[in-house]
Amino acid sequence: MPISKIFDVGNIENEQGKESDVETIIDGKKLMQACLVDQAFSDILRQSAIDMAELTKSVDENNKIPNFGKKAAGIIEGALEAFELSTGKPIDVPLVTRKKQELEAILDTSLNSIFLKQLSILRELAIVHFKSATINEDVPVDFAFFTADAFFVRESEDSVRPGSYWSYATERTNVHNAIREISNRRKQLISEKIQHAEHQANAFQYLQMQQAQMQAIQQQQYGGGAGNWNIGAAYRPPDSNLNISMGYQQGRTNIQLSMVPDEQASLLGPNGFTAGVGPANLGLSLNLNL
Repeated sequence: MPISKIFDVGNIENEQGKESDVETIIDGKKLMQACLVDQAFSDILRQSAIDMAELTKSVDENNKIPNFGKKAAGIIEGALEAFELSTGKPIDVPLVTRKKQELEAILDTSLNSIFLKQLSILRELAIVHFKSATINEDVPVDFAFFTADAFFVRESEDSVRPGSYWSYATERTNVHNAIREISNRRKQLISEKIQHAEHQANAFQYLQMQQAQMQAIQQQQYGGGAGNWNIGAAYRPPDSNLNISMGYQQGRTNIQLSMVPDEQASLLGPNGFTAGVGPANLGLSLNLNL
């Protein structure tokens, strides 16, 4: 073999050895970075879970979280920045990018579950807002519906994480359905009250008519109609405690005898009230129905 060819073979083997050493070094660095990425991933998830624990506790206690959307965005942005700082300059770019996207997805899912609980709280608050507005009968139902819906939309917008896929459209529809149901029940209750009042008024009117008919029948039966008369008279015999009274009313005659002492006899002379029948000891009353 010529000497020149021997040198060429040696150079090729040296270059291949160098490339193999470089690949080995790169593989080692990638392995180290992979370990570093996994460690940073776990640490940041743990810290983010601590940050989200307070938010979860708040909604579990049925408390609204003010500006939840901004707080959620802050948690994710802070976690991604910490991840980039922990991993340094990426050697295995696909690995770092994939883990970063995975970290964002996990945090977004956890925060979205809190967001859904927040919407449930806002729905109940919107319904309470509607009920409070309709207590005053001067407030139109449509206006109360509009204000409750505006409250829900405003608070829900503040709860959406900027740039996310989060939506409150379904829960807003549930709020509308709940308010319409409450409004329909309220209208039905008012209608029942009106019908009950009308029934009472009709019943009272019917009783009045029956009473008037009974009175008319009694007047016809006992002579109490127009042109009939009622009369009553009373007489006390002189020097006696006997009192005689007679009455004629509605076709009936009533005679009553009673022993009633004359308490004024001592003041009216020796013969008592009078010695005979006169206008002073005879009472007479007459009632004519014309």
